[in-house]
Amino acid sequence: MPRPIIGAPRIDNADSHLVKSNRAQPAGLTGPRLEQRLRQRRSRSYVEAIARIDVGAHQSDRIAFDSLLQEISNEFPDLIIDQVPLGIVSKCHLGAPFEVHVCDFRGEILEHFQTYRSMPTVFERARSLAIHPAYALIEVYTNTVRAVAVDGSVSVVGNEGD
Repeated sequence: MPRPIIGAPRIDNADSHLVKSNRAQPAGLTGPRLEQRLRQRRSRSYVEAIARIDVGAHQSDRIAFDSLLQEISNEFPDLIIDQVPLGIVSKCHLGAPFEVHVCDFRGEILEHFQTYRSMPTVFERARSLAIHPAYALIEVYTNTVRAVAVDGSVSVVGNEGD
């Protein structure tokens, strides 16, 4: 059975923190500059915020979830909404049967997935990377997946230019 944590999905909600903080800014990065920016090491606070999902109050506290969204938004202040990840997949530490969780930015939802339950197709491709001990989180974009290590270094998986 699904275990949504915060509300029902709200696709492309204009009230989300991510949309608010990024829509007002011009689309200054494109092409090689954008790819270079997305390859930059992620901040410690960003990686730690994602690691706190299972130990925080994100499951029932909207303020804690909004704080998480704001931390993620702070990581990409120079990007517009179409340039940031669709969501983040990371290992779930709630215990069996849960394996991974997804923070879906477009729907502003945090959901935990059991080992036997399929994820939405766009996120499923990141599942095996998310459970790998070398990575802290997996950023899912429309055309690529970026695996982020605990130290914030980024590895690109998939087709960047597509």
